[in-house]
Amino acid sequence: MKQETTSRLVMPSRTPLALIALLLALQLVTPSVVWTILLVGLAITLGLSFAWLHRLATDVSLTRRQRGAWVVAGDALEEMWELVNRGALPVLAAEIVDHSTLPAYTANRVMAAGPSAITAWRTTAICQQRGLFTLGPWDVIMSDPFGLFTLTQHYALTQSILVYPRVVSLPPLELPRGGASGRARATRKALESDLTVASVRPWAPGDSLRRVAWGITAHRDALMVREFDQEPAGNLWIVADLDAAVQVGQGLDGTEEFAIVLAASLAAHWLRRNRAVGIVAFGREPLLLPPQRGEAQLWRILHSLAASDTSPAWPLARTLTAIRSSLGHGITLAVITPTTQADWLPAFLLLQARGVAPAAILLDAASFAEPPAPTPGAATLALRATLARQGITTHLLDRRLARRPLITYRRTRTDLRTLATGRVISRDVVEEV
Repeated sequence: MKQETTSRLVMPSRTPLALIALLLALQLVTPSVVWTILLVGLAITLGLSFAWLHRLATDVSLTRRQRGAWVVAGDALEEMWELVNRGALPVLAAEIVDHSTLPAYTANRVMAAGPSAITAWRTTAICQQRGLFTLGPWDVIMSDPFGLFTLTQHYALTQSILVYPRVVSLPPLELPRGGASGRARATRKALESDLTVASVRPWAPGDSLRRVAWGITAHRDALMVREFDQEPAGNLWIVADLDAAVQVGQGLDGTEEFAIVLAASLAAHWLRRNRAVGIVAFGREPLLLPPQRGEAQLWRILHSLAASDTSPAWPLARTLTAIRSSLGHGITLAVITPTTQADWLPAFLLLQARGVAPAAILLDAASFAEPPAPTPGAATLALRATLARQGITTHLLDRRLARRPLITYRRTRTDLRTLATGRVISRDVVEEV
């Protein structure tokens, strides 16, 4: 990446200049060879110090390089740094000051480099929090051997880093099916691309080769075919409530982060079952991602949710009203919310009356408080009972849900190693994150 560097050479203390002025005055008032020697010596020292750092300003550079093109929450971010000295003067101490915004990540340190030498090191951090952050800018602060001058190199380059939410295993969360055409059942001639895979069984004469599950066939060493449900499932819309007024807790232990992880995980679960999934998350920036199938849709969902943030401008009732025209009939709508209020139910029930199959996933706000409550809050239980009386599928989750990774990703990175001889070798490493 191209470096955008500016250098600034300053004298932190004016004491040497004051000493020169004093020696000049003493030489004028009481001429002495002592004052002359001290004056010449101090002037030479200042000149050498200035020349030293002026040379380093053109000979020294610091580069950084991120390993991997993307990071998932819980994954390790790794950067490689190189302090390059192309000149004949050594870098006695270079203080690196990093201004990255990634939480719990710091690259600040003091390094040195000999004449015509390269000093390389790596920095790592576990990215616990999803979101959009920046790496850089950074400063390199160097001083001459006498500490008379300070050279600051400012690298203005910044690089955005998007930390995707982690997809975790969920408890059984059955959702109403909806229907591709209202509540009518489909015929057996429905396209298989619109059906849900229910199971696999051994191949039998007459089965179409289009139904062969090749991956399972290779694993079991026997020809296996997919069996489909005969009722096509409608699209699934997942709504994450990002109303700032109803969130409880902070950071990783708050309802905002829990709702994002839950939305991503629920989407991954149903996409793996060949369901078309869309996402709604109206926060600081309204997010409406229409339903699609496949792994590419999962990455679109993760990318969109990674930068989502709460806002008081979009209470759940307003969100449900705003998306009404986008939903259509025969779809399943799953709402994830920590709210204990019922002011959003009229908009929710209106969607149900228009043919939407609704489900509510309530986050027990009391379990996200500090200290967390051992039992569900009374307001949340009352809201759940109200939803049940309306025939709405409801699930209640709390902070204690185990968040074990559901999906791991394989990627290749280049690993650099420095041998005892100083030679640097590289190799490709395949890792799972």
